[in-house]
Amino acid sequence: MLARSTVPVLCYHQLREHTADDSPYARTMITPPAVFSAQLQALRDGGHTPVSGTALVDHLQFGTALPDRAVLLTFDDGSATHATVGLPTLRQFGFPATFFPMTVVLDKPNWLSSDQLREMAAAGMTIGAHSWDHQRVDQLTGDQWTEQLDQPRQTLTEILGQPVDLLAYPHGMWDQEALPHVAAAGYRAAFQLSDTQDPAQPLLTIRRVMPPPTWDGATLLAHLESDF
Repeated sequence: MLARSTVPVLCYHQLREHTADDSPYARTMITPPAVFSAQLQALRDGGHTPVSGTALVDHLQFGTALPDRAVLLTFDDGSATHATVGLPTLRQFGFPATFFPMTVVLDKPNWLSSDQLREMAAAGMTIGAHSWDHQRVDQLTGDQWTEQLDQPRQTLTEILGQPVDLLAYPHGMWDQEALPHVAAAGYRAAFQLSDTQDPAQPLLTIRRVMPPPTWDGATLLAHLESDF
């Protein structure tokens, strides 16, 4: 599985214009719609083919074939812009993607609704979990494991009417103690950020990179080659 872990995985957050209230750090994770579209166009022009999260995990676990120059697009937190900006743009390009919403924000203003999640799933998008309220799993104890891992999976499964078995770690953080809890909660695979994959549990420590809005197409493609 480690030998097959060369498929680039990108992680996006909000898809909107920057505002005066956005901090410098927040701006690194807020992608304006035109930049997002340009980055997707760069992937297409570079010969990359986005695949679903399930397809990538099947490839890692079983060696099932993927298209040449496959890439996985993922979106964390559950911003409403994932439905209002992300989904139409992905449909325009014919690209699948995987979305990881927190469940605490569902059906609240400026966040994804249950109906939008169902629409995204019906459009061929994969829905995974991102905890209940974004607590780092390397700091959980006691009943927090159920609250942050088991209950979000159950909530999303009930909303979608289909199994949810992918997880994205809040803040991209994980540790060895968390991995058995993630597996016990029923997650087949989990996504971190840039740490080295765990050799014993590569499916629970899949790497991702966050493309900032400052990356033009050439820079994005260069990182796909160098970072994976």
